[in-house]
Amino acid sequence: MISDYGLPTADSCLPADFKKAIEIAEKVFKELPTFVKIGLSEKEVAQKIRSALKKHGAKKEAFRIIVASGKNSTKIHGFAGRRKIKQGDIVMFDFGALYNTFRSDITRTYIIGKPTKKHKKIWALLLKAQKGAIEKIKAGTSCKVVDLTARAIIQRAGHGENFIHSTGHAVRHKIHEYPRIRSKSRGVLKEGDVITIEPGIYIKGWGGMRVEDMVLVTKRGYRVLTRLPQTLTLNPSPRGRGT
Repeated sequence: MISDYGLPTADSCLPADFKKAIEIAEKVFKELPTFVKIGLSEKEVAQKIRSALKKHGAKKEAFRIIVASGKNSTKIHGFAGRRKIKQGDIVMFDFGALYNTFRSDITRTYIIGKPTKKHKKIWALLLKAQKGAIEKIKAGTSCKVVDLTARAIIQRAGHGENFIHSTGHAVRHKIHEYPRIRSKSRGVLKEGDVITIEPGIYIKGWGGMRVEDMVLVTKRGYRVLTRLPQTLTLNPSPRGRGT
């Protein structure tokens, strides 16, 4: 997990409902091993996520839930379909909670079972790119600088053409707000902005991986609001396979 930088009370200005939206999503991510089963379809897993979000107090999901397994993970917005999850799959989960009027947005990519060397290499690269981008964040910084920092790290590793979307966006009452964290942005970060940092690599015929966390912009730096571990392996509960 990336360390925080900035004022010790940097998130004290966040509304309690905003914090709650993040907490609910994190709780459901932590519960994934209990209801992700080999043999269940992406749609079935998405429905379980939807139910769990509501169980923990969300009004509903913050946006259409993404569960993208296997080669479906190469789709940036791989909305849940009929494909069934298999042992060894890459599975990308991108979802959040709507709590009152506030929304959260988190992405994790997991391997069902044991990751390969390539899985580990791509994941480590994404975490490095995310860390580099986050460390550029503070009030007054150009959004373009944040994006280009992540992009340069991925480019140097030979995957520039596989990073095919912007690095992030602001989120609060809507899931995509301004400023946008992209290479041609003219925006500048302001104290109190909450943005996502979400580098991704998508390789045709292999799969895609993305990591996304929410970050508060402070006067002197940033505070990472997401407290979810960035682990790569997801081992489904041994209680049985999906039917």
